[in-house]
Amino acid sequence: MRRSVLTFLSVILTLGVSSCLVDSSWLGIVGHWQDTEAPEFELEFTSGGRFNESFFGERVGYGEFRADGRTIDLHYLSPCGEGSQVSCDVRLRFTVTEDTLIITDAQGDLVYRRVDSSP
Repeated sequence: MRRSVLTFLSVILTLGVSSCLVDSSWLGIVGHWQDTEAPEFELEFTSGGRFNESFFGERVGYGEFRADGRTIDLHYLSPCGEGSQVSCDVRLRFTVTEDTLIITDAQGDLVYRRVDSSP
């Protein structure tokens, strides 16, 4: 009986610890990215879970993000959407390599290239 209780507790402990582990795939998205088709549009993702969107160097959107596996959730803290809502949430798919970020939305793929964040 004691052995089965210890086994049960060790399984519960292992599951608890493994559920706390964070998928590190989101680390690849951290950085400064420029749209390859519209280079005036840029994205920046920080290791603190924030993002900024800029157009011609002016910040046009910002908020918080959470990436898990190949999905990224953007929670806008700036006005967004139709009628300039104060906040909105967007879920997208993404793929990231060393120098390329591909964000997939309902219209297809948006391709970004990594850029140096210094002016």
